Amino acid sequence: MPEIIIKNATKRFGSFLAVDKLDITIQDKGFVTLLGPSGCGKTTTLRMISGLENPTEGEIYIDDVLVFSSEQGIALSPAKRDVGFLFQNYALWPHMTVSQNIAFGLENLKWNKADINHRVHELTELLKIDEFLIRYPAELSGGQQQRVAIARTLAPRPKVLFMDEPLSNLDAKLRIEMRAELKRLHRETNSTFVYVTHDQLEAMTLSSRICLMKEGRVQQYEEPLKVYNEPSNLFSAEFVGNPTINFVDVECHQVGPENIQLVSKDLIFSFTPVSHHPSLQKGQKLILGLRPECISLSEEGLVRGAIYSALPSGMETTVILKIKNTLLTSVVFGSLDFPVDTEIGLELDHDSYILFDKSSEENIATGSLGVSMRDDI
Repeated sequence: MPEIIIKNATKRFGSFLAVDKLDITIQDKGFVTLLGPSGCGKTTTLRMISGLENPTEGEIYIDDVLVFSSEQGIALSPAKRDVGFLFQNYALWPHMTVSQNIAFGLENLKWNKADINHRVHELTELLKIDEFLIRYPAELSGGQQQRVAIARTLAPRPKVLFMDEPLSNLDAKLRIEMRAELKRLHRETNSTFVYVTHDQLEAMTLSSRICLMKEGRVQQYEEPLKVYNEPSNLFSAEFVGNPTINFVDVECHQVGPENIQLVSKDLIFSFTPVSHHPSLQKGQKLILGLRPECISLSEEGLVRGAIYSALPSGMETTVILKIKNTLLTSVVFGSLDFPVDTEIGLELDHDSYILFDKSSEENIATGSLGVSMRDDI
């Protein structure tokens, strides 16, 4: 299975810069998700790797083969890159049965009948659709149609499978089921998967690595949990995570050998770095990032606030706490509810709070926090 290397890939549509100097390596047998908001360049990137779109500049290698080079004038077609495609629209032939849809591409490749039948049964068994071989697409559910589309794509054994938001047409329950199936399929086929989505939950649950993009540029390219726990900048921190991270504007009030005192409009924080001690100046503008699950509600908490809103979902409850004029979102696990305007305390007892520079928006430190009310400053 191949490694994919993308060097300085840039794509312009007229004066619009869709992808800007993309440099990433997709490891052999990896499951890489291109993640980002609409218009960030993720689908254009997928199309460039697959050969559906030629970059304006740069080079692309698949399995040590140079498939595109702007300088050398090389641009291999998708057929010569030995890749498979799975798109949002399943594009199944309505007049063909499941078996015929899967076999269609193999017949065009001149496979013999025995090998085609073996491959069709191998894939339908793998994808648990062997009981639907003689059905037509209209007789299948959305999830079953998706499995047929996957089987058809995998039939010729492509080196790489490209998927562009393939689950977006499914309802919520089916999406969860198909995520589990795609992850299992990736492991069992030992293929390289490149997946496009704007859904950060899909990216987190499926990927071996996430390539997070914004306005044509890579913001972070890491394993999912590293993107979540160590976001490179404000955009990464805000885009990945649900409920979204809390941001609090603070000013550096005092820098000590171990602790940094940070002041917001309502609170005073004592920040103790655990990664490295950043070089800060008194008066420097900063932003604190607090994940909702790292904000604990406690009757014993010295910092007091009122329940602004509570959204129970059964397994957990999202609580918005108001402290003077500051709103903080917390996640409380368990079947709990909180009456609005109830007074409750807050505790910050984790060591994964993130400090960002307000000017550059870059992550500059991770650490633990002490917190108190601001009364006199």
